[in-house]
Amino acid sequence: MRRHNYRNLVALASCLKGKPPDGVNWDDIIALANESLTVSSLALVVRTAPDMPQDVRDYLTLIYERNAERNRRLLAQLTEAVGHLNRIGIEPVVMKGAAILLAQELDDIGARILTDLDIFVRPADMSSAITALEGIGYELRLGSGSWPGNPRYHLPAVLERPVDVGGIDLHCRPKGPVSFGDIEWLYGHSRRVILAGNHAYLPSAFVQIVFLILHDQFQDGDYWRGLIDLRHLLDIAKLAHLGNVDWGELRSLFAAGYERNAVDTQILTALELFGMDSGSKLSFGTRARIQLMRRQVQFGRNYLASPLTILTLLTEVPHYRHWDRFGGEPYPSLRREVVRKVRELRRIFRSKPVGKL
Repeated sequence: MRRHNYRNLVALASCLKGKPPDGVNWDDIIALANESLTVSSLALVVRTAPDMPQDVRDYLTLIYERNAERNRRLLAQLTEAVGHLNRIGIEPVVMKGAAILLAQELDDIGARILTDLDIFVRPADMSSAITALEGIGYELRLGSGSWPGNPRYHLPAVLERPVDVGGIDLHCRPKGPVSFGDIEWLYGHSRRVILAGNHAYLPSAFVQIVFLILHDQFQDGDYWRGLIDLRHLLDIAKLAHLGNVDWGELRSLFAAGYERNAVDTQILTALELFGMDSGSKLSFGTRARIQLMRRQVQFGRNYLASPLTILTLLTEVPHYRHWDRFGGEPYPSLRREVVRKVRELRRIFRSKPVGKL
């Protein structure tokens, strides 16, 4: 894997906006796009750009066509799953990449790389939803047990079939701050859509941005680790363009301190790389600006990740109980809670997930 610098990232972001910079090094851009899982988005935007080398154009066209075929299969898989859930009275909410796949134009179906399909159901429907999907050949790979510290919720379930190109992640609660535990908020901010005669819920642009931030900054710990998920930042910029996002309302959903710092860091990073008219007048605190600088300095210098992560953890000590990705819901047993905290701290220093920069 080649080493990149922050200038490469800025150049790729410019390409993803449809504005390739003069003298662009396509080898560097494509390598970084592959690493960040944005190469199919790049293909859609720049494959007709003037002065592009023919071999680059051919490569991007091939990538787009292959991903379009994969996404058609994922859409068929999603349609089948929704149909079988409807049969037992469950109308799920589709989220993240699945929501983008469902909402986009058919001509753009190859633009977004999806690793899986994220579906949300109410907590009371979790067990019956798993059973319904197992009835059409899915096998439960992960997800036994209850949410740490709160037996009302089931852990996300990962279901897979050998014939599919991706699995299904079945949720009944987002990972992140405890204030997002009520899934009725998600249903209340989604619209009912028809999918091949069946029904599902598609969240508003506002809600999709909230959940993308929850996923990256809290579940994956990108705030602590200084990581950049360019694919999701591009999603946020596109969703902000489509919907009239009230950033003040969005930020108010998160408590002051660590939560707000993490959210502001992600919004500020999206503004820096992609620009968003709706967020151009926002003001950010010192902590978020420092974290943006940290991301810029750390990019391409993996040896800085651990010491800067430790420094970030130390600056947020007053918010210790909110550190873990499950939202700070404590176990009744002090021993189990300590074990969980230690496990979550160790998880922060694991290897970078696929797609993270």
